[in-house]
Amino acid sequence: MQFSYALGLARQLVLAVTAVAVIEIPVAHLLLSRWSTVVAVVITALSATFIGYVVVDWAAAVRRPITLDSGTLTLRRGLRRPVEVPVARIVAVRSVPSSDGLTKEALRTLYAGEANALVEVEDGSAHAVALDDPAAFVQALEAVIGPAHEGLESQA
Repeated sequence: MQFSYALGLARQLVLAVTAVAVIEIPVAHLLLSRWSTVVAVVITALSATFIGYVVVDWAAAVRRPITLDSGTLTLRRGLRRPVEVPVARIVAVRSVPSSDGLTKEALRTLYAGEANALVEVEDGSAHAVALDDPAAFVQALEAVIGPAHEGLESQA
């Protein structure tokens, strides 16, 4: 199963930052070049590189969804390294209204925006995620972890 996390706020944020940068970078370059050509070139190159990274990171977020398959939940965040959580180690999953009430221990596996789902792991850690459809994510994960926990309870 795949779960998207890059359609809402992230797209709007990337488009807004890119639109502002298209106007700001040339203006800043012209103003800085009156003072120092070297500084203008360095700042322009760094700004263009940053905007390029933001666009490529968002494109990666669109193409690299969070996945649940073969006993592993893979949490992705654009170009960053994915976090793999074995389903057998997941204690609970629930919807959360925002990132505000989360504990300091909750790892924020967020691309952009507020957390809307929390995956609790047996070692006491938790992963906060921001998904496009958190209800479907919670329902799918509960369906998978329910039978796994029932099997563990019957063995005890």
